[in-house]
Amino acid sequence: MSWIILTLLGATIQSLRNLEQRSLNKKLDALTVSWSRFILPLPLAIATIIYTLPQASGKFVCYCLVTAICQIAGNFFLLKVMSSKNFSVGIAFFKTEVLQSLLLGVLLFNQDVSLTGIAAILVTSIGMILMSNISLTKKTGLDKGAFFGALSGLAFSISAFGIKFGTEEMKLLGYSNVEAGITDLCFVVFFQNLFFITIKSLQNRLRKDLLSMIATENKLSFLKMSILSLIGSIFWFIAFAIGNVIYVKAVGQIELVIAVLISLHLGEKHSKREFAGIAITAFGILTLILSQI
Repeated sequence: MSWIILTLLGATIQSLRNLEQRSLNKKLDALTVSWSRFILPLPLAIATIIYTLPQASGKFVCYCLVTAICQIAGNFFLLKVMSSKNFSVGIAFFKTEVLQSLLLGVLLFNQDVSLTGIAAILVTSIGMILMSNISLTKKTGLDKGAFFGALSGLAFSISAFGIKFGTEEMKLLGYSNVEAGITDLCFVVFFQNLFFITIKSLQNRLRKDLLSMIATENKLSFLKMSILSLIGSIFWFIAFAIGNVIYVKAVGQIELVIAVLISLHLGEKHSKREFAGIAITAFGILTLILSQI
């Protein structure tokens, strides 16, 4: 039950973070916006690594590295999606990650999923298909937003299993779910910052992009997004440490409903098909939650 509450909190905070991220995306390039999520908790990450590194296994470090790379890739592709479609539909595209997580979990990682869970995931996926309005184009066959969305979903799916396996390694050392989740997050944040600092240095843009993030016109959005990202990530990582990755991903689709509510507040209009998709998605999530209580 605790993982359900943590997932709902994480999804809610992540939706608010996406709103601030969208604002920054209009002013800064996608890579810089992605990096801005991870800078604030870097001191905490360094301190945690110094304290825990002597105990950490090589497998744990590898899982954290894979998670870091996949989250960066997933967020980068998600920003591409959000710049090509309206806010809520952009979120819907990358939510194919739930089906991808189901396939990865069952076929590759031997995850147990009940028939009720599979049914609920399929129902929510139908809801997302109704919402996404994927269009065909003469030139490319599929809209590039759908392509980036699929890549984003795959990257986030892999990162979720990286988190789960990483926290399992720390729990073998006697860490609690909370301790394992936060430790895993700190290692991931450190690797993500290392990656961005390296890329920005090679581009000779490190100082310039750091200053642009904290510029007067961007400072408030940067701080709000960073804080929301850190809090939301803590909830997500602990939820993955406790629950089944596939179920956590499925319940996390509540973010889609929240995204639509936010987009309505922003004045975006939605079709009856999209609202039907929202209702079906919500029904699937509720079914899954009730099956786990």
